[in-house]
Amino acid sequence: MPLCAAESARQYRKRRDANPEQREAYLRKERERWRKDRDTGKKKCINDLTEREKRSQRKKWKEAKKAARAKARAIVEFQTPEPLELDCPPQLGPSRQRLQGEKSRERRKKKIMKELKELKAKLAKEKRKGEKYKKRYQRMKREAPSVSPQSKVRELVKGQKVRSPIKRALLFHTTLVENIRQKYRNAKTERERQLIARVTSGSILKKYRLQKYTQKAFGYSKKRNATLSVDLCATIKRKESGAALEIKRKVRSFYLRDDVSRMTPGCKQTITRQKKKMQKRLLTDTLKNLHRKFLSEQHGQLSYSTFCRLRPFWVVTPTEADRNTCLCKTHENTQLMANALHSHGILSTKSIEDMADSIMCDSKGKACAYSECRECLFSVYQTLKQPGEAEVCVAQWTTERIHKEDKSSMITVKRDLVTTESDLVSQFQERLSRFKQHIFNIRWQYTAYRQIRETLKADECMLHIDFSENYLCKYRQEIQAVHFGGSHQQATLHTGVLYTAEDQSPLSFCSISPSRRHDPTAIWAHLDPVLGMIRQRFPEVKKLHFFSDGPATQYRQKGNFYLLSTEPYKLGFENINWNYFEAGHGKGAPDGVGGALKRSADRAIKHGEDIPNALILYERLKSTNSSVELFYISEDYVESKPEIPAIAPIKGTMRVHQVLSVSPGKLKYRDITCLCKREAGMLDCPCYQLMDATVSEEHNHAPAFDGTNETRWRPQFIEAKHIGEWCVVNYEDEAYPGIIIKVEEHTIMVKCMHRNGINKFFWPSPREDITWYADQQILCLITEPQALNKRSVQIDKASWRYIEEQFR
Repeated sequence: MPLCAAESARQYRKRRDANPEQREAYLRKERERWRKDRDTGKKKCINDLTEREKRSQRKKWKEAKKAARAKARAIVEFQTPEPLELDCPPQLGPSRQRLQGEKSRERRKKKIMKELKELKAKLAKEKRKGEKYKKRYQRMKREAPSVSPQSKVRELVKGQKVRSPIKRALLFHTTLVENIRQKYRNAKTERERQLIARVTSGSILKKYRLQKYTQKAFGYSKKRNATLSVDLCATIKRKESGAALEIKRKVRSFYLRDDVSRMTPGCKQTITRQKKKMQKRLLTDTLKNLHRKFLSEQHGQLSYSTFCRLRPFWVVTPTEADRNTCLCKTHENTQLMANALHSHGILSTKSIEDMADSIMCDSKGKACAYSECRECLFSVYQTLKQPGEAEVCVAQWTTERIHKEDKSSMITVKRDLVTTESDLVSQFQERLSRFKQHIFNIRWQYTAYRQIRETLKADECMLHIDFSENYLCKYRQEIQAVHFGGSHQQATLHTGVLYTAEDQSPLSFCSISPSRRHDPTAIWAHLDPVLGMIRQRFPEVKKLHFFSDGPATQYRQKGNFYLLSTEPYKLGFENINWNYFEAGHGKGAPDGVGGALKRSADRAIKHGEDIPNALILYERLKSTNSSVELFYISEDYVESKPEIPAIAPIKGTMRVHQVLSVSPGKLKYRDITCLCKREAGMLDCPCYQLMDATVSEEHNHAPAFDGTNETRWRPQFIEAKHIGEWCVVNYEDEAYPGIIIKVEEHTIMVKCMHRNGINKFFWPSPREDITWYADQQILCLITEPQALNKRSVQIDKASWRYIEEQFR
């Protein structure tokens, strides 16, 4: 006869529980299911239920417990055999009276514990009350009117015959002590207490061991009495001398330099002290390194502690929360190499700037920094020991090409590379020789920036400009479709700071536009109202000095060069000078302007206003009476600007750090900024290989810059997207094909082949030929050469004809 379902399940459970492993697996599975139900909310703890649900659940528990006890008693009674007539009575289960007694004891125990808890709480409350009244009594006793000096003297001489001069001296003593005690008690500032303590302390009281008596007489605290021997007025602020004020001014201006601390762009990155709210500035190096830098520039003596003490409160050391996401790739990769070599005891320091300075004859000379000096051309940094063949792991930021299906893209990742000590040292020495040019450009451009800013003439003005991160417009309250969808509009913020000789305080400005274009046409659309404002407020200004960072898609490109040589002249300006900071080091005052405006917009949203688009953002910021000059640039105005004609680029654009225009349609450029003849009104001095570039618009022909034209063989810039492609390198007037491995600013690492005939090349072995080349040394990009035999390859004929033409 088949078993019923309930009996089958019962037997299955019996077999399962008889096997310890199956039993444990079942319990583990049940626990996991319970946790899952708990996390999803299917099962709730008693504390998560409502009061009504709690009462219902507890009632069920009571009924279930009652039923379980009844069942247990029934089983005991059923299993208990009939008493036998033996000498030993049968073993019976607990009786009903015993169970009831246990319940009664448990209830009494709970009641006692509850009363004990209540009594402890009452006792603690009474103790607090007693301490309160005890303290109040002490205060009342201390503040109660004391006995008069005359009464104290009478008490002292009571029952004794004392002459009048002694009584008079005692009266003077008690009166003076009471007067000083009263003044000390009523002193409102710490300075007054320090003065009184200093006057009433000294070596004589210490000599006669009257310090404790003084403490009791004048009412000093124990802490005050312990420090009476110290000059307690040392902390009193005294009037600073002229030399001290000058040092303080120099240190403050040093900390606020853009190469020492960078302005934070975030709207929440502020710090407030004594009701003064300032935008944070983050230090770019450690305080010790900055102290050494300050002493080397000022040629004076200043202690490290004083240097740290004079730091402005809003200039802070960056923390994890202030994580920098705009670091320079060149700096970071070089520093990571230096850290790895220093940890292996090969380098004596981690400071890459100090190492770069040590391999140059003159750290302030362009020839040494650009490897044009014959004396230090082959200088290398001396290591502490000879590197071996031990493995070294070093992290590096690298750009890689990834392929997904039929598409490829470039990504930048941080990889841990394993190499040997000797290879890493050779790579570091090579990178350090290029890093000295990078650090020289940073210092030189910031020095030029400060020099122009501090010596502006009446007919000059300086504009420091930058694009702020686009502001994401938002509502005070949003539905899900808006918040999680793509319905939010963005507003472009082009920020800047204007410096003039007439106005000592800089003028901050910002143009707001719904257009998300950041190309040269959009840049000059944003600059149009700013230049118009300059012509209106400062009509005597004829010369413009621009400073910005140098992205190849925005400021430092042929389109912007063309516009800066044409647009300002339409408004009557006569001389334009555009200077670029080194790549990755262009942070400055405009970033703080963007952060302040975004913070004001977020504050308006918090107070219940909606900012759904750029126009309303402009109106809301305008209504706050902000000190920032605001302009609105409509999208139609940006689109209406004429397109830039087809022009050719300047050769070596990424090396350019200064572009000059002294007449319409004509440009001059150089690698670094030169201001040697600025006092004489000339910026186009022939220093540092000043080059000419001309714009012509005759007969409606397309303008053209002098230089190598961009063709299908050679793009305007060699960028990270070209990694992995084949190119031809010009090395000592010979062409060599190779594969592009890395691209950093205006230098390219190429793995080259060697020549074994006319248009015949082979891979060298066993050592590869991998070298860094300048951008202008890349002749063209080619397809992969075809195999000529087992060892040699050959460039296709069309590409080879073009290459031969370049050497004619």
